[in-house]
Amino acid sequence: AVLAVQLRVKTPRQNSRGQLIAALVLGTCIGLCRGLQEPGSTSAAQTPSTSQEQQFRLRGGGAMSDPVIVSAKAQHSASVIWLHGLGDSGHGWASHAPEMKMPWVKWIFPNAPNRAVTINNGAQMPAWADIKALSPEAPEDEEGIMQTRDMVHKLIADEVASGIPPARIAVGGFSQGGAMAGFACLTHGAPLGGCFVLSGFLAMKMKVASMLTDGGRQTPFFQAHGAQDPVVPFLFGQISAQLVQGMVRSMEFKQYPMQHTSSVEELADLRAFLVKAMPEAAPAPMPEDIEGLSAKELKALLHGRGVDTSDCLEKADLIAKAKSLL
Repeated sequence: AVLAVQLRVKTPRQNSRGQLIAALVLGTCIGLCRGLQEPGSTSAAQTPSTSQEQQFRLRGGGAMSDPVIVSAKAQHSASVIWLHGLGDSGHGWASHAPEMKMPWVKWIFPNAPNRAVTINNGAQMPAWADIKALSPEAPEDEEGIMQTRDMVHKLIADEVASGIPPARIAVGGFSQGGAMAGFACLTHGAPLGGCFVLSGFLAMKMKVASMLTDGGRQTPFFQAHGAQDPVVPFLFGQISAQLVQGMVRSMEFKQYPMQHTSSVEELADLRAFLVKAMPEAAPAPMPEDIEGLSAKELKALLHGRGVDTSDCLEKADLIAKAKSLL
């Protein structure tokens, strides 16, 4: 059998601090390898409480587990949704959130459901959609891609409902996760703060131009790729970037001397992109008539300041918390 492995290998500095992820198995089944996190590193990441849960089931796959959440360490004024690659999980990238040094950001790392992957002889693994072959001409799992797109749009809508405007929400991902993120951003109704595609490609490449929205056109894009990538060839990344560049107003493409992985330099450039798109914002002034706000408005006000409202059973509880901020 032909064997190819998608491997996200961290740099020596990252290996000592994070997880070693060996993902995609093609042709032969290889298990997912994980290293140990440094003591205390898991405390930054958490699964959502019952009130935050997002339950999805993608056709052809099992139910999705809750996203991994890394809460904002200061006033929550922006959110980033980061999709992992094939065979990985949200935990595989959650350790990078503190390294980005953006305390005003809430980080959301969804988990793909297990599904049969054609190129892996039908073996089950975490995947956002089926992959039928590795070539630019290969047919795509349009149904799976559309379902993942809808899932991402739902996560965006949830953040908007909590008080974070679309312009303060960025969506991105690695490899297959980057492909899903790019498509979700290009087809979203409102302009987002940004989209980032790391070692990825353009999903729905034959149809996305006809599905492009005004919001997608105005969303700034950042795409990064390793020049020696043996899994998603650099040429695929270049072609995808050229296609996206013809659709959006702002597109930044960077290459790095690496394979199918990430690097300190790449993540530093990603941080610069995100900080420019969604800088730390000063809190909006508190309204004078707090008691005149609805419960939904009070929750949005408190969530925007990083205040937990899960223990507020009545509107009076929300009002009390809001007044404590005065």
